[in-house]
Amino acid sequence: MKATTKYGRGALSAVAGLTMMASMAAAPALANPAPSDKAEASGTEAKAQSTTVQNTQVKVAEVAGEFSFDQGNLTPNEVIKDFFQRATQALCGATTNLEVDNPLEWKLSVAGDVDQEFTASVGELASEESVNKVMGCTCGGNPAGGRATITADVKGIPVDHLLNRAGMASGANTITFVSADGTSVAFPLGYVIGRHAVLSYEINDEDLSASVGGNNQLWMTKTPANYFVRDVVRIVVSTEDEVPAAPGANDEHPNSPNAGVLAATQG
Repeated sequence: MKATTKYGRGALSAVAGLTMMASMAAAPALANPAPSDKAEASGTEAKAQSTTVQNTQVKVAEVAGEFSFDQGNLTPNEVIKDFFQRATQALCGATTNLEVDNPLEWKLSVAGDVDQEFTASVGELASEESVNKVMGCTCGGNPAGGRATITADVKGIPVDHLLNRAGMASGANTITFVSADGTSVAFPLGYVIGRHAVLSYEINDEDLSASVGGNNQLWMTKTPANYFVRDVVRIVVSTEDEVPAAPGANDEHPNSPNAGVLAATQG
């Protein structure tokens, strides 16, 4: 009631003010004394000073030239290797072991809510279906204009091919990638499929040892690099009562590579 009363008084004051202004505007011109010559001169001088101040503050920039932007330029593998060994440790907290066995002989299994679980080598699966995609990889802690970002030609097995091969259940909603060291990361199934997920084994036409390291690595578009699971040995499809949160959903300022401009200035 107190807040209502306060608001009501404010409204009445505003109405009263408007009424007073209207009354003054409607009054005869003779009711207002004519300004003196001195007052007119003072007003003109103030206006001139205001214009001068505004003119000194406004600067018109003359810009000429051409501008272009291209996300198709690939980052060399030696730069990518430096990025993953240094930048990801500093910005993403990564402590990945970059030792490599034989990527094509690496065994991978798919299990869970599927019609037929299977285990096969990466080479065997790659011979069934393999794709090349130009994809971006940016650390979630990379600031606007930061250097912890790369673009690469990623060759690998589409995750949706693995799911179709196993025959995932129609009601499945979660997919979990398990690494050789026991690390596991769960994602919404629709998120992974919608981000064109690839289980890579080559970067820029070379084994992962020449760039990101390891035997295989999950890549997804519009996803921070700290979710790119490495050395995957098992993929589990499941139906959960509560679907895991999408990457970055709980971050205050999630970095979404390939999604848009992170920062801009206007002058």
